[in-house]
Amino acid sequence: MTTIAVPTRFRLRGNGLAVVGTTILVLVLAFCLLGPLLYHTDQVHTDLGAARLSPGQQGHPLGTDDLGYDVLGRLMIAGRTSLAIGVLAGLLATAIGAIWGALAGYAGGWLDAVLMRIVDTGVAIPALFLLLVAATLITPSIGVLSLVIGCVSWLVPARLMRAEAATLRERDFIKAITVMGAGRFRVVFTHLLPNAVGTLVVAGTFQIAEAILLVAYVSFLGLGVPPPATDWGAMLSKGITYTYDGAWWLILPPGVAIVLIVCAINFVGDGLRDAFAARGRS
Repeated sequence: MTTIAVPTRFRLRGNGLAVVGTTILVLVLAFCLLGPLLYHTDQVHTDLGAARLSPGQQGHPLGTDDLGYDVLGRLMIAGRTSLAIGVLAGLLATAIGAIWGALAGYAGGWLDAVLMRIVDTGVAIPALFLLLVAATLITPSIGVLSLVIGCVSWLVPARLMRAEAATLRERDFIKAITVMGAGRFRVVFTHLLPNAVGTLVVAGTFQIAEAILLVAYVSFLGLGVPPPATDWGAMLSKGITYTYDGAWWLILPPGVAIVLIVCAINFVGDGLRDAFAARGRS
């Protein structure tokens, strides 16, 4: 049997990026979840007398925004919202896509053709367009945005799971279970999905990163969670108004936060993909 040797430096590089991504992810999570417990700021009441203070003035490390909110404290609170929506939407998109793709891949035939044509049609429509239309018709909140983003982002996981299910259905244990009279749904939920956990975990990490970007896009256009709640996209949207006035501290922190968290999750996803691929080759 012919094997392909992976150079050590490439394996080390992949592992190194996964470690870096995990470290950044842990630090960002600690910053957003534990930060407000240690760094107390008022993120409800406005203070126009302290509006647009530059970093370091009057005890504000990252300055204040146009309503007098402390930017550092606002960054923590906004991170909670962005991460909550990203995780909920990513998990929902992965779950929907996994079930849809597993049914299509295992069933085959006309059902597979119908289900995947629906997926192809959905892919042809930009997810951001559907999200913007939905956001204008409903009152946005963390739960609503998570549901809407999840419902427009499941197409890629469905394709991945369909390919995985089409491969798994040819395995001997799946054929044996089918011959023994197991129903379609039982095979899908008790055998196909558990054996595709590697694909689902990797797809889920990338879906979380995509969901964080999508909520940033929507909030940047003013269709995010209503005040006083906020997220990183809303901070960018508000800060861009004062960029030409020199208030760089209003857009740099949320922009860096979005880049860091998305890159970190992608690094972790790449590491998980390499790990499951290595396990599959062994």
